[in-house]
Amino acid sequence: MAFPFWLAFVFFLALPVSLGEGAPVDPSQADPPEKQEQRNTPWLELHGDYRYLYGKGRFAARTPANLKKSRWPRTDQDVFLLQRRLRLFPVVHTSQDTQLKFMIEDKRNDKDHTQDHHPTLSRAYLQHENSHTKWELGRFNLYLMDGNVIDKRVDGIRTSFGKNTDPGGRITLFAGQTTGNDNLHRKTGWFALEEKQLGKLNLRSAFLDFRTRQSLPASLPALQQPGLEPGASGTGFDRQQIWTTRLEYQPRDRWLFDLELLGSKGSQGRDGYRERKTGFVAAVTYGELDERKGGTWETWLRYYDQPQSSILYHTMDGDTGFFQRQGFRGWGARLDYVVFPGLVWAIEGFRLQNRKTGPFTRDFREWVLGTSVTAYF
Repeated sequence: MAFPFWLAFVFFLALPVSLGEGAPVDPSQADPPEKQEQRNTPWLELHGDYRYLYGKGRFAARTPANLKKSRWPRTDQDVFLLQRRLRLFPVVHTSQDTQLKFMIEDKRNDKDHTQDHHPTLSRAYLQHENSHTKWELGRFNLYLMDGNVIDKRVDGIRTSFGKNTDPGGRITLFAGQTTGNDNLHRKTGWFALEEKQLGKLNLRSAFLDFRTRQSLPASLPALQQPGLEPGASGTGFDRQQIWTTRLEYQPRDRWLFDLELLGSKGSQGRDGYRERKTGFVAAVTYGELDERKGGTWETWLRYYDQPQSSILYHTMDGDTGFFQRQGFRGWGARLDYVVFPGLVWAIEGFRLQNRKTGPFTRDFREWVLGTSVTAYF
């Protein structure tokens, strides 16, 4: 694999920042020697986690036995996942405000070793943050709100400025592309996010615009000869525009209620498909999870009603791509418990079904149950 050009660029940018911290200063304004030494000397921080995950899913779908749609037999499939994951997070502090952050990741799938991912440099980016602004440049993870729209590794630049308690709120901007094996699996785009805190109510609104680097092929080519269109039974979008507003209300320390309102447009040229839909995700969270304190825990319950065009890369462990372009609705629940400091046990489950039917798909259902143990160090 070729060495990413942006990784060299990140190091190039970090160098003058770190050297600038050592410039001469007015002795009357200089920090005490101990503090000055800490600021001028780069240091390395290292932490990580190791996770063992077991999951089981059942998928059921009705599709026509032929193009006449005279019969709609049901197909069931069980899927198992047994995965071990190691992640290391080296952080090079070049100054008090600037860091070079990396993530090395190793994944092993004990049910299918062809899906193993041996140690790779999954993240590498420059971060500079002060009391007013934050900049990130390189390859990092893009997690928006609760991850109902996107939770994905990206190459790009992200900046935030202001505070959510300011009159204008906090503004975040991003531009770049998602990672993928080829241009059919990469999306280029941007988003703008505004956050505003009003007492116990927190408001977040965002707009995203992403498109694939290369136009997708027809998702069901067998339908082209008879002149049929796949509609919602097809897969994928060439372009997605998404509006989302999330309202969070925290009446007490342990309780959090939130509602995410979604609107989206999606299109796929080769399929001749377009949609404009709305949806929502409602959630309630209770507890106080702290990986450093044994006995602490947190649980959440969510109800999803999402059009497929509102999803770029969903964070849930359920398979949202199973529903093709039909969208989905249903329940999800999770419990995290700190067995002792640094060791967290979790269990989660999802029960989902298609939000609408397509001309060649109906009655899609998904049940997923998974548990994991994660050690932090």
